[in-house]
Amino acid sequence: MQTENNDSHILEKNSNGGAGKEPVAGAVKGKPFFALVLIALFAISFGSALVGRFLYRLYETLPSHSQLQNVEQSLVSKVLDKNGSLIHEFSVERRFWVPLDEIPADLQNAVIAIEDRGFYRHWGIDVYRVFGATVVNVVRKKRAQGASTITQQLARNLYLTAEKSYIRKIREMLTSIKLERTYTKKEIMELYLNQAYLGAGVYGVQAAAEHYFSKHVSQLTLGECAVIAGIIQLPEHHRPDRPNNIDRITARRNIILRSMASSKFIDGNTARAAVDEPLTANPKVYRPPMGPYFMEMVRKYVSDKYGDEQLYNGGLVIQTTIDPVAQDSTEKSVARQAALLQNRLNRLFLDSTDVDRKLKVNRETFLANFDSLYALNEAEYSQLPDSMKLRKAQLAVVALDVSTGAILTLVGGRNFEESKFNRAVQGKRQPGSSFKPYVYAAALENGFHPATVVLDQPITLITPEGEWRPENYDRKFSGPMSIRDALAKSNNLVAIQVFNRIGGETVVDYARRMGIRQQLNPVPSLAMGSCEVTAMEIISSYSIFANNGVHAEPYFIQKITDKNGRVLEEAAPKKREVISPQIAFLMNSMMGSVVCCGTGASIPGLGFRRPAAGKTGTTNDYSDTWFIGYTPQVVCGVWAGVDERRSMGRGVTGSVGSIPVWVDAMKALHRELPVEDFRRPGNIKSEYICAESNLISRNSCPRSKIEYFTFETTLDTCAQHGAARAPREGSGMIELFGPSKRSGEPGKRSFMF
Repeated sequence: MQTENNDSHILEKNSNGGAGKEPVAGAVKGKPFFALVLIALFAISFGSALVGRFLYRLYETLPSHSQLQNVEQSLVSKVLDKNGSLIHEFSVERRFWVPLDEIPADLQNAVIAIEDRGFYRHWGIDVYRVFGATVVNVVRKKRAQGASTITQQLARNLYLTAEKSYIRKIREMLTSIKLERTYTKKEIMELYLNQAYLGAGVYGVQAAAEHYFSKHVSQLTLGECAVIAGIIQLPEHHRPDRPNNIDRITARRNIILRSMASSKFIDGNTARAAVDEPLTANPKVYRPPMGPYFMEMVRKYVSDKYGDEQLYNGGLVIQTTIDPVAQDSTEKSVARQAALLQNRLNRLFLDSTDVDRKLKVNRETFLANFDSLYALNEAEYSQLPDSMKLRKAQLAVVALDVSTGAILTLVGGRNFEESKFNRAVQGKRQPGSSFKPYVYAAALENGFHPATVVLDQPITLITPEGEWRPENYDRKFSGPMSIRDALAKSNNLVAIQVFNRIGGETVVDYARRMGIRQQLNPVPSLAMGSCEVTAMEIISSYSIFANNGVHAEPYFIQKITDKNGRVLEEAAPKKREVISPQIAFLMNSMMGSVVCCGTGASIPGLGFRRPAAGKTGTTNDYSDTWFIGYTPQVVCGVWAGVDERRSMGRGVTGSVGSIPVWVDAMKALHRELPVEDFRRPGNIKSEYICAESNLISRNSCPRSKIEYFTFETTLDTCAQHGAARAPREGSGMIELFGPSKRSGEPGKRSFMF
């Protein structure tokens, strides 16, 4: 029994976990510590994994290696005139790229001194500067100091936003490290100085130098370099073109100069001398774009072909064909002429509405203050049957180089801001008598010659609308007259008869060959210009006469190069022969008569005395006036009218409404061109003809003149007078027009065809 009890006791002890021994205190305490270590290690590992995953995901959002190597900056696209001078710019961000070696060392050092003194030592992040800025910000309990390096600022400008967050800051740091691994320090500095925003919508130091000091960046003084460096911190707050910023930017400049001295970039004396200089900005004056209608054509062409991104951000160089001096002269002349025509229209408005009487305002006072008085009562006037809004004088002008087709000047209206509608290329108007050269050119190819006589007499034509009795401008009849004289005097009845003789389809075909693309109906009224044309097409077609029968297609872009200087396109004149040189010469001769002694006879008196030819045009009720004229070098046409096709007033013909502008434009266009005469081709002869019969002249003919014919032309001798005169060969367009009787002796007077 005793044994059993002992064994039972032993088992009881063992079952109490001691196997007969006391528990160890250290073993019991070690297990929780080990567990905490495991938990800590797990947390650290898990946290590291999360941080690693976060950083990896963040790294994936950073710019790729390809993006870092191919930095695309928005650059201004420049538009040049025909001589290569800058006349306009297209941009969203105003920026011009300049290489680092064109940027003054003073400007580079000023930026380093104020923005990042350790630029050439750090690897994208300045750790000491970050630590120092953190301490300062903690002590002051606000963001009192920044720590971004130049590389970090570049990373933010190129790839990030200005959002203030820790994630953005981490991205900025990581991107700056990648930038430092991709570019050299000098390349980073070049990128930064061409990228930085410097207020007033300008980016980069070149654009800033132009905008604030009107000079190239390479010409900046030490003080000006410090000013531009000082703008970086708060661009709009420090821009020197605003008077209320001068004190702030002056103080900022002086801080930078002293910082440059302490950084050993300049010595103390140099810094003090620059500090003592007054800060004076010389802001660039931005003038309105030259030729706004022309420039809109350029904008649309480049945008359609290369896209808006290239146009506004691609740094293209677009060389055009525009002549800046002639364009400026033409625009000023258009403004003067529009004012004169508008005064006539204003008078017509008062005549038709009696508004001045209704308001009891003196007529001359009303005319002198027309715009303001009309504006005050516009609501009332708009209810009138003849609103002034429908009486705005407009003009369109196009000038072309006849040998190449280059557009030298173009005006599409009186004011681009008022109306973007380009009347030079979009407007379709009746040409009036300026269509007659097509009739006579077709006639010369179909049996007529300049001395062909047609009877100027009343005619009646049967049309689908009934009888039509056309009239001449002066409502008079001249009897027998040559087609040369008929063209010079813009005779309607002769033109209609010539049209009927050769056939309307012939004339339409001829006009088509010469470039008229609008609807043409082969009816007799077409001889008087009852169709519609655009200014560009009819003016371009006249160049065929000046260019010996060859048409050069109009163009206005000479060359386009990209930001790297690669030529994207370059114009090559497109030419085709339309009529023979002989027909072109005869037409030049006939239209020369218009200028010397016809409806364009005012031209020499207005100051343009070169050999020239052309034709006026006036439509019904004086609603359109034209003059299209040319020399051997330049063709120019002017249209004047009202968009709504209203009368500009009795007597406003092509001579009154269009020729004054034409003369001003042509004088400017020919300012550097030699005087040239129209070339006389082979197979053309000159003959003395009787001024009365238009047949070969006899010695006894009272008046004779020289006329031109093709060799194949045969002409009868004048039967009204005595023996025939010997033929005379001429060599140019300026000829002796013919003898006249004075006291029984033959005399001569000069005449320019």
